[in-house]
Amino acid sequence: MELAICFLVGIIGGLVSGVLPGVGGLVMMTIAFPWLMTLDPVNILVFYVVLVSVDQFFNGITAIVFGIPGSSSSVPTMIEGHRLFRSGQGGPAIMYSAIGSWFSSLFGVLLMIVMLPILWSLYGLWSTTSQILMFSFAVFVILMVSRNKIFMNLLLFGIGSVLAHVGFNDSTYTEFGTFGLDILYSGIPILPVMAMCFVLPMLLRKSIGTFQFPGVSLSGYLQSLKKIKQYTGTLMRSSLLGSIGGFVPGLTYGFSSILAYTTERWLRRNKKVYKPGDMNCLIAAESANNAGAFTQLIPLLFLGIPITASEVMIYHVLEARNLPVSIEWFSQTFSTVVWFFVASSTVGLILSAKYVNIIKIINGIKISYVYIGIMIFLMFTIYYTGQQHYAGIDHVLIAVGLFPIGLLIHKTDPTPLVIGYLLHEPLLDGWIRMVDLYF
Repeated sequence: MELAICFLVGIIGGLVSGVLPGVGGLVMMTIAFPWLMTLDPVNILVFYVVLVSVDQFFNGITAIVFGIPGSSSSVPTMIEGHRLFRSGQGGPAIMYSAIGSWFSSLFGVLLMIVMLPILWSLYGLWSTTSQILMFSFAVFVILMVSRNKIFMNLLLFGIGSVLAHVGFNDSTYTEFGTFGLDILYSGIPILPVMAMCFVLPMLLRKSIGTFQFPGVSLSGYLQSLKKIKQYTGTLMRSSLLGSIGGFVPGLTYGFSSILAYTTERWLRRNKKVYKPGDMNCLIAAESANNAGAFTQLIPLLFLGIPITASEVMIYHVLEARNLPVSIEWFSQTFSTVVWFFVASSTVGLILSAKYVNIIKIINGIKISYVYIGIMIFLMFTIYYTGQQHYAGIDHVLIAVGLFPIGLLIHKTDPTPLVIGYLLHEPLLDGWIRMVDLYF
């Protein structure tokens, strides 16, 4: 009975964290923390796996329809998906991304099963050098494929890096860019940056007309399933990149989503077939996301290493209750985790098909009004997430302070700025380690 409850609550939690920006898996885990402390250890893992799996499906829908990336891993989905939505292809975008996500979930599971005998050997080959080279390659591709001129891409990437660097550094005991303001002491949170420096410029670019969503149907899903074979190459490439990004410590499936997206965009531009609102690029981002959502569990299950904040919380719950946290115990739960991940992915596919048509109730409303509503909702979300740390007003003020940047860059592609913000810390830390190792 407890197992069934964990499965159901995980589905509901994944739906909520996927639809509401800023309310990611870690927030839901925090909310559920008192309850998790009472559960059987295996059921704790089941809850988390189901939560993460379902979250990925609804994150994509929010990014496609409303232009709101629920997390950093949904940024590429918003870039291509919302453009498709605005051009009248919202239904196909949702259906193809959902089917691709389900396929890549199975791909990630099967790949890890096949690789079980050699996983420890592969982890032995991974190094700081490999990690920083992969990060650097991703950044290089992003800067080259953006529609901006290279100078503008470098400038935006630099602005994003500066924003990420603001605050007090616990390692060096120095502060940067705080201007003596207490609200900047802990750094600039991700949600205000995403809202004002990414969502706002994207929405300002096209805010005329009325909101029109044709919806999706079962027959549409069946047709999309038949046609998905034309994207086989994209699915395979992106699922592989997503799987690698998930199970390699130091990366994350959020990074692999960006890598798969930029790789696909680079390939499409080389073939001179890319244009904003590219279905292949959308499928690439969503596929990598979902493949990595499963494989990120592998370091925890086979090395006992939690590589995300949510996994650290699971580890903490198990240790706090004096429950087994050995590699042997984690490995024994692998088959249970696999079955519930596949089941929850299938549920996510069905739910995303069944309930997305509710959005049709706002058809006919001026798109500018919808976008104003989105920004108001984002400001509320910024306040709510900040208030979890008793800093709701501070986070809102930071967002207001970033508003001029959003206005200034709204005619550019803001992707390099966001990537600079998101990848600044792993890039900087990686290169510092490289210098320490070789010089």
